[in-house]
Amino acid sequence: MDTTGVGSTGPGAAPAGPRTADRKRLKDHLISWATGAPLKGAPGPGVQTLVLSDAAHVPAVVAAGLVGPSTLLLAPDDGTGVPAPAVGHEGSLTEPGDELSNGQDFFLQTHSYASSPYMTVFGPTVVRLTDRPDFEAYLADADRALTDGVFPDFLLTSSVVLADAGALGGSHHPADGPSVRLYADPDGYVSTTPTGAVLGTVDDSLDTLTRRFAELGPDEAALGAVVPQDIRDQALHSRPFLPRYLKAITAMRILMAHGRTGLKVSGFGARLTPELAGAAADLDDATLPLVVYGGSETYMVISGRLFAVRRETARALECLLAAPERVTALVPAAELDVLDELLAQHGVRLNPLQAVAA
Repeated sequence: MDTTGVGSTGPGAAPAGPRTADRKRLKDHLISWATGAPLKGAPGPGVQTLVLSDAAHVPAVVAAGLVGPSTLLLAPDDGTGVPAPAVGHEGSLTEPGDELSNGQDFFLQTHSYASSPYMTVFGPTVVRLTDRPDFEAYLADADRALTDGVFPDFLLTSSVVLADAGALGGSHHPADGPSVRLYADPDGYVSTTPTGAVLGTVDDSLDTLTRRFAELGPDEAALGAVVPQDIRDQALHSRPFLPRYLKAITAMRILMAHGRTGLKVSGFGARLTPELAGAAADLDDATLPLVVYGGSETYMVISGRLFAVRRETARALECLLAAPERVTALVPAAELDVLDELLAQHGVRLNPLQAVAA
């Protein structure tokens, strides 16, 4: 069973108050801005989402060619309006504990990672690493999940988005970069994120910012202002399970949104098959399927899609992933044939000696 299934009027115009963005459009743009995943549809000229800390920079980014017909340009509104074509908002997208509002029906909270376990989530929320202690807290949570099978509750909440997961061991979207998202601080320095290394200024062209992004790389562009690159690289290198950890969080979040609780992810603190204690062949490869289980429920996760499967099938997959050299001793041949047929339906080929996604 598949379970997945805002600117103001310009000078001289009539005082109509701040122009607002459609709620869905605003939400889609802000999720893209937080994660680096581009919006659907063919890219147009300019940046997809550009967030300014000061509305005074609107003329500069327009003159630099950063704003195209489909760009959502956001700037804080102090009550006097913001210049077109910007969309005004109340609150902040960068200050932990603050909230952005379009002044009507949309609110987005921003939490720092370390404070998130103690914060109440009222609606859409971005969790962001804002300093070194946040990074250490993230690593401690991942280590605990690996050894004890306990995942941080706030990351399993469907309304919570972890910003810049690609720089935390996950996968960067290949299109991420200045054409997808930009942020300008109060002094006019531009980066892709509020926590990223500086790419240039509000006067620079998109080509200039893109060249600088390519020189730095997506990790530094996302977190370079808060975690030194050597420290981040060392921490991630010593935890090759992090990509799979983030995949597991995504799977658990989807299942919890469907009312499934009390679940475990194979390899994180426990195994469905007791004989696999200590086996870890699958933990360093995020491309392999996941096995999620709890009570009488067992699931197979392939490429972000969740399927309910028989317990015997889940065990066969778990053995094949975690200890391929022992699978023939642990799993009946007939069950392996059933598993192979099921995986083939979803474009995955596995065998006892090799595990490769087709």
